[in-house]
Amino acid sequence: MREIEANINIIGGGLIGAVTAYSLSKLGNKVVVLEQNAKFNHKKILDKRTTAISEGTKKFLQEINIWNEIGKYAEPIKNIQIIDRNQSNKIYFDNQRRKSNLGYIVKNQFILDSLYKKLQKQKNVEIFNNVSVNDISYEGNRIITKQNNLFVNTNILFAADGKNSSIRKIYKTPIYRKDYKKKAIVINFYHSKNHHNTAYEFFFKNGPLAILPMQKSKSEFQSSIVWTNTNKFINSLISLDNNKIISILNEKTQGSIGEVKKIITKQTFPLNAHLNSKFFEKRIIYLGDSAHSFHPIAGQGWNLGMQDVESLYNLVKKYNSLGLELGDDIFCNEFQKDNFFKAYRLYQITDKVDSVFKLDNTIFNHARFSAINLIEKSKKLKNQISDFAMGVN
Repeated sequence: MREIEANINIIGGGLIGAVTAYSLSKLGNKVVVLEQNAKFNHKKILDKRTTAISEGTKKFLQEINIWNEIGKYAEPIKNIQIIDRNQSNKIYFDNQRRKSNLGYIVKNQFILDSLYKKLQKQKNVEIFNNVSVNDISYEGNRIITKQNNLFVNTNILFAADGKNSSIRKIYKTPIYRKDYKKKAIVINFYHSKNHHNTAYEFFFKNGPLAILPMQKSKSEFQSSIVWTNTNKFINSLISLDNNKIISILNEKTQGSIGEVKKIITKQTFPLNAHLNSKFFEKRIIYLGDSAHSFHPIAGQGWNLGMQDVESLYNLVKKYNSLGLELGDDIFCNEFQKDNFFKAYRLYQITDKVDSVFKLDNTIFNHARFSAINLIEKSKKLKNQISDFAMGVN
């Protein structure tokens, strides 16, 4: 039986777990990462989804010296168009006043590849793949995580193991969960017109359809669609051949990116959201999807997870500088105080916006039309909304 002593144990080596491990190792902590799958082989990354990175997240990635590697694969979002049903009712956002982008679109595989290569060079990070947590116990101010033939003895454990967190199940941490009884389909594709770094979000009765600009590939214009609809519709859509899917996409995208030429990849995901009743247990903190998940209508779920990581990074930096012990009740409560309300707020915003745009009758259609016109004409409101999307408020 091997026993490892470290400062920090991270369960989960996905996007959030990997950034957490790298950022905290930069502060001089000895970090152990336990990953259930074989994710740390960067040659075998199969995740074809994209991630929308906010300007606020970019600044944190710059601070920990990882953005240069990720940024070379990032396509900036310079403009966003919000369209209610059709092009006659829309809001146009840009960020000229701040002279920065509204966000960036990057393939997950490039983010993970950059992080894994960096992590494998960190001498104070030890990574174990294909391991599952069997038991957790405590000895004084230490938390001990047990796997087959391995004990990890640390001050604190960070659970970054996703929506179905095994750590949350062990502790039976209560959650509020909402099943939207819908699915999202994610399609990467080539198209005929230059997207000019513009993201689009069409609001239809059964859910939003977002078009996210991606980097050119082999001189072809490329974007990603995230389309929410009923389970029945998405199941029938994914069963069609690509030519029929292309025909439907050309109708729904209303010529905004020209003609869809070729589908590269397509995946579907069930649509649900959740919020933990609290973000910590004894010497354990939940991060990212282990703590919260949201309707994708605002594209901010991962960025809020990154705010968790940034908050944690600053908290660990403060405790290290003062010579204080990581993981005690004060530490965990301080993390909760800094992050719970932000998650609760985003949960409420995404849930209520989805509800408003689903309503489809004369009264609500007129009210939405008036509200969209009001926002489009108000610089103050547009600036507040764009600041929120950028993660800078």
